[in-house]
Amino acid sequence: MLSTVLLVAPVPAPCAPAPDLHCTGDPAASARAGRTPVLLIHGTTSNSRANFSWNWDRAFDAERRAHCDVDLPDSGNSDLQVAAERVANGIRYLYGAAGAKIDLLGHSQGGMLGRWVLKYHPETRAMVDDYVSLAASNHGTQEFVVQCAAQTVCSAAYWQQRAGSAFLTDLNQGPQTWPGISYTQLYTRHDEIILPYRLSALPAAPNVSNIAVQELCAYETVEHFGMAYDNAAWLLGIDAIRNPGPARLSRVSRATCGLPLMPAVQPLKFLSNSAAALAQSARSMLTTPQLTAEPPVRHP
Repeated sequence: MLSTVLLVAPVPAPCAPAPDLHCTGDPAASARAGRTPVLLIHGTTSNSRANFSWNWDRAFDAERRAHCDVDLPDSGNSDLQVAAERVANGIRYLYGAAGAKIDLLGHSQGGMLGRWVLKYHPETRAMVDDYVSLAASNHGTQEFVVQCAAQTVCSAAYWQQRAGSAFLTDLNQGPQTWPGISYTQLYTRHDEIILPYRLSALPAAPNVSNIAVQELCAYETVEHFGMAYDNAAWLLGIDAIRNPGPARLSRVSRATCGLPLMPAVQPLKFLSNSAAALAQSARSMLTTPQLTAEPPVRHP
């Protein structure tokens, strides 16, 4: 028989954030005002600036919601087990600085990577309230299966995000979610990276919402990259962050369906910001080390 152990996380004394953690606002003041601080986790080939500085960061700034962005090693291309340690440190820092639970928001790899931390650093489970994921690689993608087989080499993160990889098999053995954390898994039916797109979904549970943005806005055409700035993804994601539990379609207005950009994105700067984000990914893919096989699984 399995027993449930209630984990109570002591609040560590806050210290200076690590160089890979970029924070804005006063986490303690934000938490006292009911605006849960957020740790943002970027996707593969990206970085915090390219992924979030012009969309979700701006939205949280407008709310006066404290937030931290973590930069993963090698633009998220290297061993995910190493990258997860930065996420674990980010959770501990922001929780300590807030003196209260925090939220996680991740795009692509970032929507999955925090789950490794929650599994293998169990003390962090009591530090997290909501985990909002945008087009997460929770169960990998067939796209990387084909790509790595055809090329015979891939980055560590590509190997590990193949559907059926050793990393993801290990991650998804046993519980995939934890009581006390609300999981909002948002994805698009037009995803060209997570194939098939339903691989983003987590097992059904009262604390889990798996929602395609097209369930809110039927004609939404957003693809994988665009989930970082999509209006429907914003409406659902911020619903989870502002309210108890995961996102609920019944709470979210469809009045702004048809708008392609979340409110914080500046239309006049959209082309330059999105081009810079894509250029970051292109540079990253050209320079990242290529491996002939997946790194071995190593538990913390």
